[in-house]
Amino acid sequence: MGAEIAALGSLLGLTSAFALVGTGLAAWMAWRIVEKAGLPGWTGLGAVLITLTGIGTVVPLILLWVFAFMRWPRDEHRAVLFVPGAPAATMPNPQLAPPRPALPAAAAAASPMARGWQLSGAGYTLSFNATSGTWIVTGGTAEKASDLSLPDPSIGRPHARLLVAGDRLGLEDLGSPGGTMIDGARLLPEHGPRDVSAARTIRFGTIDLALSRS
Repeated sequence: MGAEIAALGSLLGLTSAFALVGTGLAAWMAWRIVEKAGLPGWTGLGAVLITLTGIGTVVPLILLWVFAFMRWPRDEHRAVLFVPGAPAATMPNPQLAPPRPALPAAAAAASPMARGWQLSGAGYTLSFNATSGTWIVTGGTAEKASDLSLPDPSIGRPHARLLVAGDRLGLEDLGSPGGTMIDGARLLPEHGPRDVSAARTIRFGTIDLALSRS
């Protein structure tokens, strides 16, 4: 909330600065219009300024309204915390919900919906399922059965963590320099694990992979 208030204050300050400059330019141009049109002195100038001020107030309000209520790409992911065991339809708020214990791997594998997952693209195919609740995406050689190797310079060692719980999939960035994106929205380490079960594409570094069920 504090960051949002600070951002709003910065936006209002920037808007005020532009408004001040715009008012000065409007006054100068209005004076020239009064001179050229031969309007009656200060009365004509006042009428021109009132008209310009009205237009200058309405247009920014319209733009602010559009930006405030438009759909931002990050809106799809910032409020969806991956909590193993919690049903997707009742996903809790990430700021309020305490972490829940992970489902045992055996229980997850026994679920009729516990199919496998696949990430494919750019010549790579990563397949994984609920046999391991946690999978590590790494740019190095796979040293464990739960490692998913992407041998590319943009991939960290390790890069990200995939969490499988039944029919749901979570993703957590591990502070990789190349970064992790979910359908174009940046995933940061401080975001924690995010539910990506409905995501279409995931980018690790410079590698774009399509997510699908196998």
